[in-house]
Amino acid sequence: MFAVWLVASCLLFALVRPLIRYCQDPKGLRKYPNQNTFSGLTDLAYGWEVGRRHHLFHTRRLHQQLLKNPVVRVGPNWLSFGRGQAVRDIYGFNSPCLKGSIYDSLQSGGESLVLTTSREFHSQRRGMVAASYAPRNIELWEPRVVESTAILVSKLDSMCTTAPPGPGAAIPQEQLAFDANHWFMLYGFECAIKIGLSKDPGWLRQGSDLTLVTHPDGRKEYANIIDCMHSSSRANATLVWDAASFPIMKKLTNLLSPWYASQWHNASNWAAYIEQITAERVERGEQGEDLHDLCQLMIRDRNGEAANISAIDRITEVHQIVNGGGDGPAISLINTIYYLVKHPESMRKLREELDEALSPENVVAPWSKMKKLPYLRACIDESMRLSPPVATDLLRKTPSDRSYMVAGELIPPDTNVSISAYTAHRDPEYFPDPEAWKPERWLMNGDEKLRNMLAIYNPFSAGGRACIGRHEATLMQVVCIGTLIYRYDFALPSPDFEMQWTDYFNLWPVELRLKVWRRQPGTITLDSSTDA
Repeated sequence: MFAVWLVASCLLFALVRPLIRYCQDPKGLRKYPNQNTFSGLTDLAYGWEVGRRHHLFHTRRLHQQLLKNPVVRVGPNWLSFGRGQAVRDIYGFNSPCLKGSIYDSLQSGGESLVLTTSREFHSQRRGMVAASYAPRNIELWEPRVVESTAILVSKLDSMCTTAPPGPGAAIPQEQLAFDANHWFMLYGFECAIKIGLSKDPGWLRQGSDLTLVTHPDGRKEYANIIDCMHSSSRANATLVWDAASFPIMKKLTNLLSPWYASQWHNASNWAAYIEQITAERVERGEQGEDLHDLCQLMIRDRNGEAANISAIDRITEVHQIVNGGGDGPAISLINTIYYLVKHPESMRKLREELDEALSPENVVAPWSKMKKLPYLRACIDESMRLSPPVATDLLRKTPSDRSYMVAGELIPPDTNVSISAYTAHRDPEYFPDPEAWKPERWLMNGDEKLRNMLAIYNPFSAGGRACIGRHEATLMQVVCIGTLIYRYDFALPSPDFEMQWTDYFNLWPVELRLKVWRRQPGTITLDSSTDA
């Protein structure tokens, strides 16, 4: 009887304590509108918003709230902002804000450059690996990207059909042979693994990421690795926001929910795969192979000595190399192709630029030519503005010793603050007509407006914690988009087709199937879409 009373008392305390604190309102956050009824009581209210079914993805719904209220309370100690100035204040080089505790929860035992909350550790780890990510390495990475791009080209060649009878024609389902989601995901992750670990997983050749995974206990299982990574994101993105309860919530959901149990099982396959390929890479290094990849300096330092990094930290770093280096560029490729096919005038301008730079013998567009093409870069930048791969709010915590001004609001110490790239990129003060596709907005060289836009534009985050792998992503983007747009024509399923997205940390396109046929360089073919 005492045990029952004790459990009931604990549950009552757990339920009543947040309500009491909400009523006390020690930081004065109750003046801000809540995202939902429970946002002032529990951080799990944010996770519920991420996971609940709705015709609009979560970040879009929050953005719509922020159009009406420039600050929205999304957790008991968490404010989301709707004005672009918040990017500078929260993430800029001079910002005193630190990453929040959820990043520690996501590290799975190790500590990584991307997820660490410690500035001292971040500085030390960045010093260890920065040389591997420097732009000068693009020449070393390019052959790996070219190899995968050539394989992708061979696959698309086999999918080509004849041109449609005319603009606006509905495309029969059987002619929508190019599953852009599937193939760009294979491409992005394969390139990331080649650049990161000098390993060719062979996924593009086999047309699948099905891989035999060996778990630490010796158990073997075939798994679709990319979906396993996505499963990890889906489960984590609905629960991790309450960092204190996250470990117990993982256990409870695994026991009580078949959906979560499936996601956590897939996540274990993803973790085992990362551990497996890390061990393979370390073994190659110990056998004396000097491989110019992102892992090299985490195995041997510049003096040839064993790198000062623990085994679990190395695994955690590889997780970020493959996850961030594969998923983000793949999402960007899907979105960029979609927006270009959707807007024929932009496609025409890009093809004119590509036709001047390339010739038919260029099966794969070389980096030396693609890096010089401003309209190509403008289209990729505009795609990431409208649909940033990492669209969600990235938490930071205000200084513990003082209040801090964010976008004109004086925020109390130790308060979580954020703005999503999705919302920042739609501030009309910096991006006029923000919902419109306008690659030309990025071509105002030397213009003050462009400088202001770039200060707010943060698809790779911003400041000292900006994505260290952005040069790798840029290489993959310009080579792949340049190659495919020069070589092929594409058509959407119908003129009124609209992309749908879902977001669990990253903003994933739901489906994009295209008709593809060979293009004759120098010709401009109108597809089945309209220039909306």
